[in-house]
Amino acid sequence: MIKHRVLFSFISGLIASFALPPHGFVLGLLALSWPALQIVHVKSVGHGFLIGCATGFGWFVYSLFWISHAFIVSGGGHEILIPFSAIGLPLFLSLFWGIAFAISSMPRARLSRLLLLPALLSLAEYTRGHILTGFPWNAPGMVLAHSEITLGIVSYIGLWAGSVLILCVGVLPALVLQNARVISSVISFVIIGLFALGADHIHRNNPDDGEHYTVRLIQPNIDQNDKWDAGKRRDHLTEMMTMSRQPTAALSKDKDVDLIVWPETGFAGFYDRERGLFNAIVQAASSGKTPIVTGTLSSPKNGDFFNSAVVYDPQSGVSAPYHKRHLVPFGEYAPLRDYIPYIDVIAGPADFLPGQEIKPLKISMQNGQDIITLPLICYEIIFPNKVRQDVNTINPDVIINLTNDAWFGDTIGPKQHLAMAQLRAAELGIPVIRVANTGISAMIDAHGKVTHSLDYGFKGIIDANLGGQVKTYYSTLGEFIFGLMLMMIFFIGLTMPLLTRDHDWM
Repeated sequence: MIKHRVLFSFISGLIASFALPPHGFVLGLLALSWPALQIVHVKSVGHGFLIGCATGFGWFVYSLFWISHAFIVSGGGHEILIPFSAIGLPLFLSLFWGIAFAISSMPRARLSRLLLLPALLSLAEYTRGHILTGFPWNAPGMVLAHSEITLGIVSYIGLWAGSVLILCVGVLPALVLQNARVISSVISFVIIGLFALGADHIHRNNPDDGEHYTVRLIQPNIDQNDKWDAGKRRDHLTEMMTMSRQPTAALSKDKDVDLIVWPETGFAGFYDRERGLFNAIVQAASSGKTPIVTGTLSSPKNGDFFNSAVVYDPQSGVSAPYHKRHLVPFGEYAPLRDYIPYIDVIAGPADFLPGQEIKPLKISMQNGQDIITLPLICYEIIFPNKVRQDVNTINPDVIINLTNDAWFGDTIGPKQHLAMAQLRAAELGIPVIRVANTGISAMIDAHGKVTHSLDYGFKGIIDANLGGQVKTYYSTLGEFIFGLMLMMIFFIGLTMPLLTRDHDWM
């Protein structure tokens, strides 16, 4: 019997995962009611753990398969590592779901088990997003990137409280089947109310257009196998220089772009070791008047190197660099390098160093005004709490997210990465300029809406006006609503069975 429960729980988690971006099959969430109902009937905590692990494995095994594509791109025998990413990582992440399901199966009252499950699972996901290096990718709240209205909900409650909401939706049919009519009605009322708030936020708050700055996003679409080919680098740089200077019908003849943005490692080298080449390229690309933001490598000390971003100003030269602070494990550094055999084969012989502080990039515009930007490189944008802290610390006008998703091919991975950027914009009410070597370069407004984009695999430019900001409750309150929702569910889940006729003890 437990084998069948585990199998169908896996299938349920797999179906539910299609509610995540980019598919947006929101009805798939209702499949989570199957494992929730199994928790009502399990006789042991161990069986609850197995059902949770199976559900979590189903949730992650498809939604994260794209990570394995990086080993195909890198070649050199790395394909042998695909089982570890395709199976091992989802299995590890499923342990968090298993623990949540196991704890949910501890109360004797059936209603308590059902009510506690969304809260405990949300708490497990929050923990997953923060322990070790943190990996909040594909938390259930990501489903709220589905539409403008649901992004409006995010502006109030954020990703983590959004995960509580989404999981409550998933177990709603199970509550109905268990005759929990009052609780089902309350949850339905809350969902309808939040949709109304989301719609109101979108229609009532229009981002200020500000100075109508025009930003040019450069997506060079350089194949990852060619990206670091020294023999091709000058051609790549020349192409980006040409794209930066290219006229466009979107602008009047007497109007220049105000800012040019290149992707992560747009300059594929150490800018501080090759000052002459770097300055010549960006000076030509800027036409001697337009600031350029680009990703690059930097090595301020011999032997140390960073994944960085700099601003080139035609008047004042190159700014002090921002160094990426949250590095990708096994991509930019190897955890426990001294203890894992053959780690050099996986992560290379040396590690990038993380930056130690947030460093805004100030851009001096041609009209004499300054724009304060929060630079975030690659997956730094996936951490809601950290990005909120950064925004509240430096009060930027815009977030600039430089990335290179060529590692992951034309899969769902780059689309999920874009959805993460949309969530940060919606949570904080701040526009995001997202520029990829290839992936999905996009201008995202303060509601999280993609106003301009260039799809994966395309070379091109985007010229788009930079919008203003809007006020959001999440930027002020942070995870207060998340904590409040958890406390309310725990209180109701543990006390209501004692106050009602739920005497079905197991």
